[in-house]
Amino acid sequence: MLKVLQNRDFARLFLSNFISEIGTQIYRIAIPVWAYTLTGSPIATAGVVAAQFLASVVMGPLLSPLADLYDRKWLIFWSEALSAVAVALLPLFFMESLAGWLLVAFLIGVFQAVGNPAVSAVVPELVGKDDLDAANSLIYLPRRSLEMVFMGLAGALVGLLGARAAFWIDAVSFAFSALVLLSLRPLPAHRKRGGGGGYWGMVAGGLNYVFRNPVTRYVIGILAPAAMFGAIDATVPPVLATKIFAGGDGNQGALFYGFMEAAFAAGAVLGLLSVATISKRFSRPVAFLGGLAVFGATELLVGVFGSLWPVLALLLIMGFANQIFIVPARSMIQVGVESEFLGRVMAAWGAVMNGAALVGMMLGGFLAEFLGPQEAFVIGGAGVLFVALMGRLKGVPEV
Repeated sequence: MLKVLQNRDFARLFLSNFISEIGTQIYRIAIPVWAYTLTGSPIATAGVVAAQFLASVVMGPLLSPLADLYDRKWLIFWSEALSAVAVALLPLFFMESLAGWLLVAFLIGVFQAVGNPAVSAVVPELVGKDDLDAANSLIYLPRRSLEMVFMGLAGALVGLLGARAAFWIDAVSFAFSALVLLSLRPLPAHRKRGGGGGYWGMVAGGLNYVFRNPVTRYVIGILAPAAMFGAIDATVPPVLATKIFAGGDGNQGALFYGFMEAAFAAGAVLGLLSVATISKRFSRPVAFLGGLAVFGATELLVGVFGSLWPVLALLLIMGFANQIFIVPARSMIQVGVESEFLGRVMAAWGAVMNGAALVGMMLGGFLAEFLGPQEAFVIGGAGVLFVALMGRLKGVPEV
């Protein structure tokens, strides 16, 4: 990773991402808390959170040609700059407006649907093929490391300063992130228009390419159902912490839930620091399927244990395994996709993963409500294990 950070352009991209994530962690705490305070409705609160995911699912494929048409440096810059403007709308105009909250969340999802594929498309241009795993790990590292050490602090800041100040901090972090990107060298896209003439021809050509390319068809085909079952751990842990570990005590349940989130994030950080070594020793496809299988097995075991401490250890392993399969999967796509299609493919990746995660979140809530939180984890883990097994039996394409 230190070798990759010696690349000045990649180091600027990493620094921009890190600054942006500082404000995003505060936003993640502030927006659901304030939405619930404003409306008193869990459904409305979930809707504000889901609006950002929905934007990526709906708009990601429609906007995907941008990363294959225009200078990706400026796409990333405007994604961050316009996100700063969108967040600033909250304290300026929309603090008491649920419709305004939904609009801002949707706008941020749209801007990220442009910026994130552009980031994924430029990483292979900035680093060599052998350093892709280390570079992709560094792209994920700010989010996971800040989740581990900053979520509690972010909650304290929101509690002490209030939601209005929290949103200003997030807006400023987006703005500083954009300023860092100004020093990045130009990164023009490859203008060969695969998939027919015109903008909508490129949209159709990109989607067709995802199904036609054996690497994207395999990786996304495995990860979509795995993400659906794996995303159960996004909505069920607070129920497990409160209902099972804390015996219904909400305050103690919130504390236990914080421990669970920190354990998963700590494992993810360890995984990001290890994945480049693991994927070189065992190959990316082996790391991909092995990490997926370990994730499924530990998710299943979380539902078996009824006490906190074994579950914390299992969540640490889950976080580790999560990165061991996600990072090689991204690298496999970056290596196996022609550069003129890469922006559109990464946009499709983001849309499919977010869509599967939304389904998984709803599935987790349904299972926890009618069967129980432990049973939800067992079903989710079994589903991920089954998908990993099918991926092994199907045969991994050469990358």
